[in-house]
Amino acid sequence: MMKNLNFILILVTIFVLSAIGLTFIFGSFYSWVQSTNLENWRQTFMYQEYVENMNLAVVPLSVALVILLGLCVPKRIFSGQALLISMGALLLTSALAMKVFGLMIGIGFLLVAASLTQLVVIGMTIAGSKRLSFEVQGFFLQIGSAVLHLGLIFFVYDLALLTESPYHLSVYWTATALIGVGMVLCFYSSEFSRLAGRGKAGSSDSNPVPS
Repeated sequence: MMKNLNFILILVTIFVLSAIGLTFIFGSFYSWVQSTNLENWRQTFMYQEYVENMNLAVVPLSVALVILLGLCVPKRIFSGQALLISMGALLLTSALAMKVFGLMIGIGFLLVAASLTQLVVIGMTIAGSKRLSFEVQGFFLQIGSAVLHLGLIFFVYDLALLTESPYHLSVYWTATALIGVGMVLCFYSSEFSRLAGRGKAGSSDSNPVPS
């Protein structure tokens, strides 16, 4: 059942990310066409209508992505019934926050909870915890995956809540740095593992154990 759940989460996440990408591509192309046909396109009523329509299209997809990211994090720590309970509790608490304090506060709560959980995952990965569950093997691949996921959470947090905030650029570049570091660790995990192995071997040679 858990394998099926993981597979479904992966498929739905790919679908949502693809839909967001296609929406931005279409929106960018439409805006470019309009800007070539209409002078002062950004000052027209049609541009304001275009922005509102883009928000209507992107916001539901962003909320879905937030929920998916929030659900993907607990599976690193929990499994079986505990995973289902943790996912249900996270969704229920976030839904209550949305109902009481509004959509943006609920999304923010979910993203903050996911970020804190992901930081715990990173700490446990560095500590070498055997409790964590990853689809991939290897320290650098796992830590890269965790850092990359944290960067994605920060990116969605910035996209959903901070576009008009003075902290927008700071969070954006933090997310970019985390995603970049995570991708490097994932793509070059074998090289980092070999370097780490050589370092350990060199340390052993320089500090021989007396017989």
